[in-house]
Amino acid sequence: MTRHEHHEHYHFHQTKRGSRTKPKGFIKRTIRALAERFSVPRWVIICGFIFLFFMSVPLAILTFLGASYWVKHPGKLEDRFDTIMEKSRRTFRNMTDQAQYAGASSNAASPEHDGFEFSDLKEKFEDLEKRAGKMEEHVSSDEYSLNKEFKDIGKG
Repeated sequence: MTRHEHHEHYHFHQTKRGSRTKPKGFIKRTIRALAERFSVPRWVIICGFIFLFFMSVPLAILTFLGASYWVKHPGKLEDRFDTIMEKSRRTFRNMTDQAQYAGASSNAASPEHDGFEFSDLKEKFEDLEKRAGKMEEHVSSDEYSLNKEFKDIGKG
């Protein structure tokens, strides 16, 4: 079933006489369409909106209006969402490609790098990390505390 067939199916219902008419009121129409789309009883949709209404009135109203728009224009929000997702995928892909290109061109010898490689930088970082660990160990030792107390006594 296409989106437009869904639209027709959700907006019309069968009356007792067999003729097709629109349900009266946008609230009733929206609730009925949401219940049919999610394959749940109408009372579940109503209870959900009542619960949301007690939690946050503005959010409940915005959600209901959004749901009403979604019901009136089937496929329109999905199409917009798909378009936005595709644009973000393309943007992310372009950013990744540019970063890879920049990384490849920066690996070439340039005056800014002076021959430094990532492995050199990693070694320096590991050395600094070891030295910082040793300093931390020394400062937190009892010997350091005792030496500091002796120095304080000598000054006073």
